[in-house]
Amino acid sequence: HVFNYRESLLLFIFNPSKLCLIDWMEARGAYLLPGDHALRLDLVCKVNGLEAAEEYFLSLPDMHKSVKTYSSLLNCYAEHKPEKGLELYEKMRTMNIVPNTLVYKNLMSLYLKAGQPEKVLKTFEEMRGNGIQTDNFTYCILTESHIMVNGLESTKKFLEDLEKSIPVHWSLYTVLANNYNKVGQFDKAELALKKAEEVMDKGEMFAWHNLLSLYASSGNLSEVKRLWVSLRSELKICSNRSYLVMLSSLKKLDDFDSMQQVFQEWEFTQQSFDMRIPNVMIRAYLAKDMTDEAEALRQAAMAQGRSDPVTFYIFAESYLEKSRTDAALQVWRDAEKIVNTPNWVPRPELVKRFLKHFEEAKDVDGMESFCACLEKLECLDADARDALSRTYVAAGRTNPSYHSPDGRRPG
Repeated sequence: HVFNYRESLLLFIFNPSKLCLIDWMEARGAYLLPGDHALRLDLVCKVNGLEAAEEYFLSLPDMHKSVKTYSSLLNCYAEHKPEKGLELYEKMRTMNIVPNTLVYKNLMSLYLKAGQPEKVLKTFEEMRGNGIQTDNFTYCILTESHIMVNGLESTKKFLEDLEKSIPVHWSLYTVLANNYNKVGQFDKAELALKKAEEVMDKGEMFAWHNLLSLYASSGNLSEVKRLWVSLRSELKICSNRSYLVMLSSLKKLDDFDSMQQVFQEWEFTQQSFDMRIPNVMIRAYLAKDMTDEAEALRQAAMAQGRSDPVTFYIFAESYLEKSRTDAALQVWRDAEKIVNTPNWVPRPELVKRFLKHFEEAKDVDGMESFCACLEKLECLDADARDALSRTYVAAGRTNPSYHSPDGRRPG
């Protein structure tokens, strides 16, 4: 029964779990279709990286190297190594693999990321000439490429002409608006966003989110607030994602009072908890030196086992930047309670920043406390021990007072 419902199951679980499910299915004798191999290839890339995805593709028997699996690998290259993706496409052509819509979309993305927008235009025409169906995504890439090759005003005219032949999707106008924002032409961006709002499906949540973010990027607070009222009216139930986008937009516009109001509304109406939302407020509180309020959210989330690695990084980085070492060390001491993830270790670059800070300050007590935290997290390595030794020397300490639990001294 699990095999029969695999597609439904995969919709509701995270990428590492999806990959485990497919591995489990194959181990129990499930026959994987070409689409399954293509999905697994994509998941391997997302979970384990591009090199692992390449190895998986090479391990497939020739009978499973279909247009779907080639297209999936092409998509991986589009994300990580466009130049290798173009080489793969040339190989596909020599093998007479007939491109489908997905292959063409990935190829257009590759050209765009490789800085060859003029080839996107040619590929689009080739796609239509071969009778391959286009979609909104291909038109979005086409619009981006048109802007790069011909400029914003020409692209605006292109969309106006396109309106005469097909219904233009709202996302094309947001591509135009985003590029107007980039060059500071906010009035023209607003006109494009008004057009997007006019043609969009009012029940499509992602469209509202896109408009909110783009109005925030243009600095238009009144339109952000107007859209928020319209979104809540049209969608009836406000999702966590909607609150997250709205709070992020208000933070970008530095409307702190409205942020507090929206956050309080979420606290009272939430249907499920999402730590990303308190994390936005925590960043805002810390930016305004409202430490007590930020800490109250951290403590509440910790008590309920709801905080996450992002919460830890927000506090650790903020306190380090403000040289609040005592507060930062307390966050490190609470790391296991904050993160709640088995075998979690902090990012190496953050550890290096803390080591550098204590070493440069010749802060022996701080360095010892920090190394004790690393020891507790089982990530006290040779670099940390060396930094501790150098700190002792710089501070004129000849008899190190720190001993790790195994009895060793630093150095």
